[in-house]
Amino acid sequence: MPRAQAAKSNGFEAAYNQAVKFLAVRMHTVGELQAKLLRRFSRDTVRPVLKALEESDFLNDMRYAQIFVENLKRYKDFGYYGIKVKLQQRKVPTEIALAALDEFFSPEDEMMVARRVVKKLKRMKRERYEQVARSLSSKGFHGDIISQVLREGFIS
Repeated sequence: MPRAQAAKSNGFEAAYNQAVKFLAVRMHTVGELQAKLLRRFSRDTVRPVLKALEESDFLNDMRYAQIFVENLKRYKDFGYYGIKVKLQQRKVPTEIALAALDEFFSPEDEMMVARRVVKKLKRMKRERYEQVARSLSSKGFHGDIISQVLREGFIS
């Protein structure tokens, strides 16, 4: 085997092994893993590693987005736009992020999370209409969801 080809295969192997180590710690998006690998390896080495990982289904942005949305919906207090920003921060491609939100974060889900946020804010003695509206807005809830949950929480 010529020396240049051996170096290329060793580079691929080292980058692949490093990628598997990153994935063993937690799931990554293609964009996240690419950014981490590019710190140590060339673009020509990283591209085939990412392709191999995608083909073997170790990397799957749609699955990542689905799990991420489900976890945020269950355990955090973000609305539609807040989750969209979080997905973008994780380098999930926009079309995949939107598809995951459409499929796994319905308006009913957003309303459920918004009600949970309002209850939490009331426990924290942040009960003024403006404070609650501002908090919901800063967490990325749709305007119509904010209006509806405020009508429920402040008229009843």
